[in-house]
Amino acid sequence: MNAPLRIGMLGASRIADVSIIAATEETDDVRAAVAARDPERAKRYAAERGFESAAESYESLIADDSLDLVYIGLPNALHAEWTARALAAGRNVLVEKPMAANLAEFDRVAARLEHSRGWAWEAFHYADHPGMHRLISQVRDGAIGEIRSIDVQMDMPDPGAEDPRWSFDLAGGVMMDLGCYAVNALLLLREALAGAGLPGNAELELDSARAEPYEADARVDATVVAEMHLGGVAASIHTSMESPEWNFGLRVSGSLGEVVLPNFVKPQEDGRLIVRSTSGAGVEERIEQLDTTSSYAYQLGRVRAALRNGERSRIELDRSRRTMQMIDAIYTGAGLPLRPARLAD
Repeated sequence: MNAPLRIGMLGASRIADVSIIAATEETDDVRAAVAARDPERAKRYAAERGFESAAESYESLIADDSLDLVYIGLPNALHAEWTARALAAGRNVLVEKPMAANLAEFDRVAARLEHSRGWAWEAFHYADHPGMHRLISQVRDGAIGEIRSIDVQMDMPDPGAEDPRWSFDLAGGVMMDLGCYAVNALLLLREALAGAGLPGNAELELDSARAEPYEADARVDATVVAEMHLGGVAASIHTSMESPEWNFGLRVSGSLGEVVLPNFVKPQEDGRLIVRSTSGAGVEERIEQLDTTSSYAYQLGRVRAALRNGERSRIELDRSRRTMQMIDAIYTGAGLPLRPARLAD
């Protein structure tokens, strides 16, 4: 029931080197086929990275009934279109975040799920790693007392002017690349901690948002700061693609201390979970070393189990929808336009 997945991949992308190539080396899932805009490039990529074959086109790859899963690592603006096409062909899909350019387009993709043999998962791989599970258990068990605030940092240096993440037409911007992780993590914590540190009916609500635009295109966000709340708990995100350094930190603060994942997105690169407890004697710090297995490998394992068991859970899908809804709200609150959709009804 847990046989290796035969994976077909749309796009010979940068992210695929870690999300699929390196991950399948850990999971033994099969790199079956890859398609790129240029068939010759797909052939070279397949040979270099151990794929069984190169498809002539995106269309021919999603028509391949031998595939268990289609991974979509194309530019953001193409995620919804090709997810919808793959679902129409009956494929199961793992699509890079964000699944769509805006909430309306997300809902168009989700509507396809009702009539497809396949299912779609958005690639929020961090949520599958034991590091995130451990942070949640520490908070639930009262290690930091009553929750007071949650802060998420998603910063990286400028990826370069030619990078598609700076393109408005390709649904670029820091919220679409990094900020979606921060919003999704807040929503995951809301679900996991409801009734155990957070009010059971607490919704993630936006208080304020401001953005610093990309110098070459004022429609594109380079840095975003958003203040939110979950019931009476303050929540904030800071995300930037113009930072002098990398920082993917998640911090939950409470009445008795704090618990921190210095790199919650890729704990395999910084395998620490830090618990700081405050008492009359001062601050005591405890560091746990986490599992070094890749979060991408854990993601493939979860998707494989769901696929083999015929599971069509809406939990992650609903969280993805709420994530997209909040991204739209942050853009609107910061005075920026929503990213343009391509998928029609």
